[in-house]
Amino acid sequence: MKIYDSMPNEEYWNSLFNIPQIIEWLGVDSIIGPIVEIGCGYGTFTIPIAKIVKDQVLAFDIDPQMIEITSKKAHFIGLNNIKYFNRDIIEMGTGVEANSIGMVLFFNILHFDERRIMLEEASRILKESGKVAIIHWRKDIETPRGPMVQSRPDEETILNSIKGLNLIFQGNSKILEPYHWGIQLVKENISTE
Repeated sequence: MKIYDSMPNEEYWNSLFNIPQIIEWLGVDSIIGPIVEIGCGYGTFTIPIAKIVKDQVLAFDIDPQMIEITSKKAHFIGLNNIKYFNRDIIEMGTGVEANSIGMVLFFNILHFDERRIMLEEASRILKESGKVAIIHWRKDIETPRGPMVQSRPDEETILNSIKGLNLIFQGNSKILEPYHWGIQLVKENISTE
């Protein structure tokens, strides 16, 4: 199920994010285990994250062209800790082993009714205390791109979407200038002692 806005040229796309601010907010240097990015696009975040972490980054995208672009850029600079998957996550899941991932990233892709399917998959593959980081277009300001304002998720939408999952919000929500906001969720300990 292909759900996306067509991608503009890469230089313009990257200008819509404060990439260093977002990377800092993610805190990837403290993540234990592989990181999964659903919708890697041009590698805007895949590449800088892979430069920081020692574990693997698993880059998923439904568009084979995005996988090819990101792969070529990583190869050119000698990054070898990224694995690429051209896959429809809604239809097929990730295929990643349960309870094996340190962080799952969703950037600008949860603006559709099937967001719950993706969040369920994130919960399934995350290790205990693993994190989900969601970044999306703000709906409180005008933005140069993005889906219709009413379809953009806000904090309430995300929190309603994780009801019944073992994901909890611990207060890490932030405006990520110039046009985005982010929220981080944690997979809670569900062991029974």
